[in-house]
Amino acid sequence: MDRKNYYLIDPGEIRRLVHKNAESSFMHITYREELERFFYLAQGDDRAVESSDSVFNADLQGKLSEDPLKNMRYLFIVNTGLATRFAIEGGAPQEVAYSSSDIYIRKADVAKSIEEILKLNHDLWIYLVGLVRDSRKTQRYSKPVVKCIDYITSYFNTKVTLEDLAGVTGLSPNYLASLFKQDTGMTFGEYLTKFRIDSACALLTQTDYDYLQIALSLGFCTQSYFTKVFREQTGVTPRTYRLKHTDKGFTELGHQ
Repeated sequence: MDRKNYYLIDPGEIRRLVHKNAESSFMHITYREELERFFYLAQGDDRAVESSDSVFNADLQGKLSEDPLKNMRYLFIVNTGLATRFAIEGGAPQEVAYSSSDIYIRKADVAKSIEEILKLNHDLWIYLVGLVRDSRKTQRYSKPVVKCIDYITSYFNTKVTLEDLAGVTGLSPNYLASLFKQDTGMTFGEYLTKFRIDSACALLTQTDYDYLQIALSLGFCTQSYFTKVFREQTGVTPRTYRLKHTDKGFTELGHQ
C-alpha cells in the first residue's frame, strides 16, 4: 500500500501547521498539564474545576475551526468525552456519566455564545466531580451490594426482584437482603422505591410527560399506585410537586 496515497490528509499539511504554530510561538498545553485536571477529577477533588476553567481556552488547546464559536464547541465536545471517561475511571456510574455527557454536548450544540459554552464546561466539571465523590461513598459497600446498585440503576424501570439481584450476585435472597440492609441502611425495596421516586421528581420538573407516562416508565403498574407511593415518599401528589417546582407550575398554582 502506498502510505502517501492512503492518508486522507497529506502529512505535509500537518507539518505545515506545526511550522506555522512554531512561527507564531503557539504551543498546545503540555500533556502533564492536560492530565492534571483529569487526575483531580478521578479523585473527586474540587481542584479539577479550577484546573479545567484555567485550561479550557482556545489559546491553549488549539484551533479546530476558523469560527470561534464552533471552535469552542468542538473543544468542549473533546474535553467532555475525556472528562466523562476519567469520571467513570474514578467510580462514577457509567450510564449516568455517559448520559450527562450526552445532555451537556447537546446543550453546547445549540449554544449561542462562547460565554455560554464556558459556563456549560464549568457546570459539567462541578457535576462530574460531585458524581465521583458520591460514588466514593458507596465504595464502603460490599461488592455484592455495589452489583445490586448497578443493576437497579440500569433496570429500575422494569420489574426488579430480590431474586433477580440474588442471581446477579450468586447469593441467596435472604443473605443478600440482610447484607443490603446492613450496607445501605435500607431494604432492597426501600432503595428501589427511593430511586424511582427521585427519578420521578426529575421527570416531573424536566419533562412534559403526563403522570401515566411517568408511572409506566418507572416500573409502576398503574398511575394510581404511582401517586400513592409518591405521596408516601414526598408528602405531596405528583401534580402538586410539579406545580411547586416548575416555573409553569407556579403560574398554574397561583390561579387555582
